[in-house]
Amino acid sequence: MRFMRLFAICIFSILILPAAYADDRDSALSFPSEYRYTIIQPANNGGSTDNSGTIRVRVPEGDFLIGQPESAEELHKKGRHEVTGMGKEFNTDTMVLVPEGEALIGLPEGIPGSTLNPLRMATFAAFLIDTHEVTNAQYKECVANGGCTAPSLIIDYPPTFHEEGKNWYKDLSRNDYPVVGLTWRQAAEYCRWADKRLPTAAEWEKAARGTDGRIYPWGNIWDGTRANWDDRGKTDEFEKISPVGSFPQGASPYGAEDMAGNVREWVDDFILKGGSWYSDPVSLRSGDPGHGYIVERDDDMGFRCIKDVSH
Repeated sequence: MRFMRLFAICIFSILILPAAYADDRDSALSFPSEYRYTIIQPANNGGSTDNSGTIRVRVPEGDFLIGQPESAEELHKKGRHEVTGMGKEFNTDTMVLVPEGEALIGLPEGIPGSTLNPLRMATFAAFLIDTHEVTNAQYKECVANGGCTAPSLIIDYPPTFHEEGKNWYKDLSRNDYPVVGLTWRQAAEYCRWADKRLPTAAEWEKAARGTDGRIYPWGNIWDGTRANWDDRGKTDEFEKISPVGSFPQGASPYGAEDMAGNVREWVDDFILKGGSWYSDPVSLRSGDPGHGYIVERDDDMGFRCIKDVSH
């Protein structure tokens, strides 16, 4: 059984994932970086070009998992869910359940970033993860109760770099925006105050992409309307940071939102995952190895917490 599972992983990495990352510099999509992607689309002739000039590549025949599991969809409809072993309910507007079990994480050999995060099968205990990134309002509550220190928006870049970001925390109209300008230590302190913790990079990745090794939380096809990324608002309607939950169509298989884009997220491994409103699609890949920080804080750096499910 284990041999068959490993064989399936190899076939997946050889046939499916490399095609999803195929270079497409003639695509009609306009990205602000050097990266271009081929849109994967089944085609009877093995590849075709539509009226816009977008190249479409044939996906090999066979069964593969796409979309969001019905259980996650039903979880959102119910609004609450009983977690086995915890003895209490949790509100799915606040946290979502990532079940125990194996998940495919990392990147296939030869894909950019794969040397830092190689493709592998990992086993996880069940945990809950915040549905959204921690907001200004939530963080202010921690500060008011003495559990956290206020963010310092003295950005380590030149003073004019994203200067307006220094005012986001104070702006009452942005209470439902992700809190930014925090160090890793401040993020960890908030999670401890909330009786939670920062996820590891691997836990974050499973929560973002599920078990099937998909490239983005929603699947293997890049869609700029499902995340807040660096397109200057051309497809996602936001030039910079956006309120949490603005892209429910980009939710992960478990229902966690904004795990691609909006703000990069601190994890316990001292790296930042998920890309931000200032990132290109490569950084928004769920399996992207993440970035060790070159600055201590910035206005596109936030976080979310997880909580262990005890048995």
